[in-house]
Amino acid sequence: MSTAFISSFTIIFRESLEAVLIVAAIYGYLNQIGETSAKKIINYAWIASLAVGGLTFIGANYLFNLTAEHAEIVEGVTSIIASLVLFQVGVWFVSKAEANKWKQYIESKIKCAISKRDLLTLFLVVFFAVYREVFETILFYEALLLQFDSESISMGFIAGVFVVSIISYLILKMSVTLNLRYYFLGTSAMLFILSISFMGYGITELQEVGIFDTTLISIPKITILGIYPTMETLIPQLILLGLLSLSVYKAFFKRDAV
Repeated sequence: MSTAFISSFTIIFRESLEAVLIVAAIYGYLNQIGETSAKKIINYAWIASLAVGGLTFIGANYLFNLTAEHAEIVEGVTSIIASLVLFQVGVWFVSKAEANKWKQYIESKIKCAISKRDLLTLFLVVFFAVYREVFETILFYEALLLQFDSESISMGFIAGVFVVSIISYLILKMSVTLNLRYYFLGTSAMLFILSISFMGYGITELQEVGIFDTTLISIPKITILGIYPTMETLIPQLILLGLLSLSVYKAFFKRDAV
């Protein structure tokens, strides 16, 4: 499998499945408190988020066409932004690796809305929770399309949607539960790898147009991981690794030391 296929599959799988997990968890919480009538609002919310996401995708492509004359700058900035967002999402996933933390997150999102019987608030909670996944997906795919061939990306997208569709059916229709710890940790690892790769690629693009200097160093070039033999690409990647180590320590070791 190509890097483009694996990256595309990972992104759509993670983003789609997180949206499904959010909706399924809210469904379950509403069942527990006897608010099954509010499920219709949830359906309206996630459908609306997908529709707005489609408009966002069209708008993003229009923006990229307008700035085609500065293609390398757009590619570099987009990849760096995608890298930072991927990293933040990965850290968030690490922090939710325990089932009770995921449950607390879901309950905190909808408890106020339900207690006030505010259906609009519930709609907005679900809408923005799902739309965030849609927006992130658009950003990541724009970054992927700047680096790889569209055929491999499309195949990864189709495969990811197919797998998520099966898992979604099992979760929503058959009440199958996932081991959230392994799911969150596994997808976080993939997101961190993509984040490192996007950061290296983005800075390399900006080096080509002279925005960043190029200071060569003696390390191997690993294009598939976004590793390039320059100080300007390596330092930000090492900073990301340092922040990753800190987030893992806080999530799994600091609490044990208390």
